[in-house]
Amino acid sequence: MVAPAAASPFVPGYGALPPYLAGRHDEQKELRSLLAYLENGRGAPRSAVLSGPRGNGKTVLLRWFQRDIEAGGHDIEAIWLTPSEIPSLDILATELVPPGRFASLRPETLSFSVGIGSLGWELGSRPRSLTGLLTERCRQRPLVVLLDEAQNLDHEVGHALLNASQSVAAASPFLLVMAGTPELQARLNRLLATFWNRARQIGIGRLSEDTAAAAVANPLAELTPSISFIGTALERVVAESQCHPYFLQLWGDALWHAATDAHTTCIGDAVVAAAKPAFDHETTIYYEDRRDELKRQGLLEVAARVAPAFQGKATLSDRELDAAIAAALPAGASSHEVFQYQRNLANVGYVWKAPGAGSVWQPGIPSLMDYVEAHTP
Repeated sequence: MVAPAAASPFVPGYGALPPYLAGRHDEQKELRSLLAYLENGRGAPRSAVLSGPRGNGKTVLLRWFQRDIEAGGHDIEAIWLTPSEIPSLDILATELVPPGRFASLRPETLSFSVGIGSLGWELGSRPRSLTGLLTERCRQRPLVVLLDEAQNLDHEVGHALLNASQSVAAASPFLLVMAGTPELQARLNRLLATFWNRARQIGIGRLSEDTAAAAVANPLAELTPSISFIGTALERVVAESQCHPYFLQLWGDALWHAATDAHTTCIGDAVVAAAKPAFDHETTIYYEDRRDELKRQGLLEVAARVAPAFQGKATLSDRELDAAIAAALPAGASSHEVFQYQRNLANVGYVWKAPGAGSVWQPGIPSLMDYVEAHTP
């Protein structure tokens, strides 16, 4: 057998993206349907909000959408932002409407400053000015704003952006797409309650077994066509990953290196066994980090008591989850206290309820629950 000759496409921790986006066909279709409005010279009727527990591929999907826009042959610009890049209203306006390119749009009521080799808008305390600027800018060239980690938005900046997005899209070709953890829902409600109700809510959770298998096998096969899984090796990898995209990425990396070390392009039980210690090492680090997060937020003991409620069950109802939380609290805990713990566990992705799922809860990652239960006194 000839060993794989190229470097692994999976480099955990370095921001590398899998070359194959598995299991997101419906989500891709939703985003393209909103983009079609801009392609026809109109604003999207509503923004899109991608939410789900960490590690499920929200950023990967956003990056795919950015590349899809840029390769689409339409004169549509895509701007990628994170909350850390837009700490103030002036910086937000400067990023969305660079005055060096759009200085002619300046109304008499607005000014811009000249920094060290750069220009920046000075909106002062007039967030409505953003709407006018952005509307005129989008009439010159359609714009898609991709905002990652949106749950960390500054309140003032977020409120201005969400208000502006609705008005701008009604008058010009504009689309706002935000991605964030489950905490994003509560954040949007605090910023602007009506926005959340109107946005297209897209849940990003774990993959199906078939798409999880493709997420591991296809990138490896694209890199080295002769590489293949034999026997039940792929089924074992999928089961160990629990269909979690980040864990699938870890498996891809570990399998690549194990196959390289074994000088084989056949991934069978022996290669999986050789790869598993590296996978276990990375997931243990991940579990420890998540357990520490739960502890810092005062959720660890409750999280440990919630875990066994999911044993043998793929989902819990609202009532079942509330009962598990209440059993972990002092006797006489109020329904409000139970709800607060439910919301906080959801905000960190320990439990997860997809948009439109009603009262059905599922674990963010079942194996994380097992770890928390086993490592909490």
